[in-house]
Amino acid sequence: MKLDLPKEFTRVYKKSEVIFEENSQGNEMFVISSGKVKISTDNSGEELELATLETGDFFGEMSLVDAEPRVAKATATEKNTTLIVLDHDKFLHLVSQQPDFALSIIQTQTQRIREIYKLYSKDNPKRANYDYQKLLTLFTTHRHL
Repeated sequence: MKLDLPKEFTRVYKKSEVIFEENSQGNEMFVISSGKVKISTDNSGEELELATLETGDFFGEMSLVDAEPRVAKATATEKNTTLIVLDHDKFLHLVSQQPDFALSIIQTQTQRIREIYKLYSKDNPKRANYDYQKLLTLFTTHRHL
């Protein structure tokens, strides 16, 4: 996703700096302008990496829709990771004025859900060692990363 926004919409994070914690309240979404971000969750006391996102990827968007706590932690994995930060008002403006932006969010969410279902499917013999009940909770409550 490419957004050309003024510099005041960006934040720069250091390598290993936490962007948000799991279970924290979210009121912003992020688009990676440069760098990488690790999305992870606590799996019975051990950190489980869910995804590594790169330039153009976005995360945290569902907090702008459902106002639920975040179900994962986001951490910058490169120095000077630059993120475009969209609060609720900016998000709604973009969705209403740029249908391609809204469609991109929907398409990416659908793809993420399909990939996770395949990865953690009970029918997948190489299924990751993960608390299956927690995974089901992630989807049945419609929370975000």
